[in-house]
Amino acid sequence: MDAKTVNTEQDKQALLAIVEEMSKSTTGAQSTKHWAPEAVWFDVPPFASKGVETARKQFDREFGAVSSFIPEILRTEIVVNGDMGIVCSVQRWSIVEKSGTARPPMLIRATDCFERRDGRWRVIHEHVSVPAGGGWDGTIQTGD
Repeated sequence: MDAKTVNTEQDKQALLAIVEEMSKSTTGAQSTKHWAPEAVWFDVPPFASKGVETARKQFDREFGAVSSFIPEILRTEIVVNGDMGIVCSVQRWSIVEKSGTARPPMLIRATDCFERRDGRWRVIHEHVSVPAGGGWDGTIQTGD
């Protein structure tokens, strides 16, 4: 393995660790800890924002309505090209509302786009979605 491959593997592991940390976050400050100030975000509810503060407030509103949030990352695809990185993940979210009502588990798709700035990976765009129409089992088609 050459040095470039080793660095790419290290970068992939670093990006995965950030995505895992963000997926377990339950406050706006935790969720946006690795974001660039001008990050753009699209979320499951019909919501989009540019900039960290607006996203933090939305995260706090969403997490403020639940008593339990348990994410599970089922699969990932990670691409690193120099100072750019992309992590696509399929996650299962188990949520219990403050009323005690457990929502059915949700399969979601998340794409986190990163740029390395001053030696640190920063999220510049995050997009989270629930597949329309339901019934998706999380399978990623590969063309094989």
